[in-house]
Amino acid sequence: MKQANSAQNIKVWDWSIRVFHWSLPLLIFLLWFSQDQGEMDRHFLFGQLLLGMLVYRIIWGFIGTPYARFKHFLYGPKAFIAYAKGFFSSDKPRYLSHNPMGGFMALVLMAAVVFQLITGLFTTDDIFFEGPLYRTVSSAVSSWMTSWHYHFFDWLLVLIGLHLGAILLYKLKGEGLVKAMFTGEKESTEQDKDRLEALATTGFPWLRFIIAVALAATVVLVIFNGF
Repeated sequence: MKQANSAQNIKVWDWSIRVFHWSLPLLIFLLWFSQDQGEMDRHFLFGQLLLGMLVYRIIWGFIGTPYARFKHFLYGPKAFIAYAKGFFSSDKPRYLSHNPMGGFMALVLMAAVVFQLITGLFTTDDIFFEGPLYRTVSSAVSSWMTSWHYHFFDWLLVLIGLHLGAILLYKLKGEGLVKAMFTGEKESTEQDKDRLEALATTGFPWLRFIIAVALAATVVLVIFNGF
């Protein structure tokens, strides 16, 4: 990636990752609000947007900018345990992307949102509305999906609360995470220089971005319109 104008900063999160990050809680709120108000047409519209964003993020996790790729922030159990043990240590390892705990939490949150979305595709109220994939499964499966879609949302809120609590804890420890998701930059140190050079690119990969967006849009069209 390109280095930021300041020699003290490293560009970590590209603009599409930041748009995804801040759009996700907004969409979750709009989905809840539209359902609460009985505005199911809008609920399904927001669901299409969420589906497209999630598919894009998953694809971008394999072909996107370096720090957006899953391989840069998903670690094995040993790394997770080691980081957790040294969490309050002042000399614990520094990560430009998510640390092992943060990467795990990001994965859990994404999986939870994906589960909430997928169950919604098969739901029905048996009267006025039904999800786009409702007729592809049996009534028993649809009933199971509908139940989970309504009740799992509370667990999703719990995970979001834990995420916000972790951000606050890091802030109290002197490591601000919110600013980096606005600016896309993190402060660099001498030990980061080699990693920065190894991950340097000539610019934003627009071709791969267009491919990812096209694939995400195709998935949405197929699921919601049967194209």
